Amino acid sequence: MGDIYFISDAHLGSEDNQKEKIKEKQILSFLDNLQGKAEVLYVVGDFFDFWFEYKSVVSRRNPKILCELYQLIKSGTRVVYLAGNHDFWIGSFLSEGIGIEVSQSPVIAIHHGLRIYVTHGDELLRVGPGAKLLQNVLHSPLCIGLFSLIHPDFGAIIARWASNSRFRNSRKFDIGYLERICQRAAQKKFAQGFDAVVMGHIHTPLLQTENGQTFVILGDWIEHFTYLLLHDREFELKQWGI
Repeated sequence: MGDIYFISDAHLGSEDNQKEKIKEKQILSFLDNLQGKAEVLYVVGDFFDFWFEYKSVVSRRNPKILCELYQLIKSGTRVVYLAGNHDFWIGSFLSEGIGIEVSQSPVIAIHHGLRIYVTHGDELLRVGPGAKLLQNVLHSPLCIGLFSLIHPDFGAIIARWASNSRFRNSRKFDIGYLERICQRAAQKKFAQGFDAVVMGHIHTPLLQTENGQTFVILGDWIEHFTYLLLHDREFELKQWGI
């Protein structure tokens, strides 16, 4: 049984140049270290702070990281990318050009005999008809088509503004309250027979195991640089060296 790795919430492109260089260096060294070790790497959403694929334009940001992911896949590691709430407009470039397995919805995985529910986590906190309606609108072909008419440079400015607004709004919520909501959602998954629930989104790393059931919040690669390792049926939440 090979080792299984999980990371989330790098939000590449969200910070100033100096912080982005540090972040890129850490991610590159982490991905390089996985070659020959990882059977699967799950990227559990918001790896990019924004991602939109035009028909004939590819973002010039983070080419080294994309190349490192390609090399990791060539070395034999499966890379599974779950879209988050910042990078849900993922198209075919990552799958066809890089070889990443892209999922727009939570993934049910079985590794080391454990049934694992992997989700970015935003849908666990999405309550009320308004939030669900907004999500449906943003994912609609009409919305995607209209955004594709905007010049990529201007689209990036809009995306940066929207991202900053979301970060400001997220600070209004109590992290403990959000964790409790997700823990209740995880209990429902445990009742359905899952051995583990792994999520991102909240950015505060957490690993809880009780009665053989494991709940994990992956943290982020902005402040914590944390990742989850599944080795010999044991989960370890670890920090990559800074």
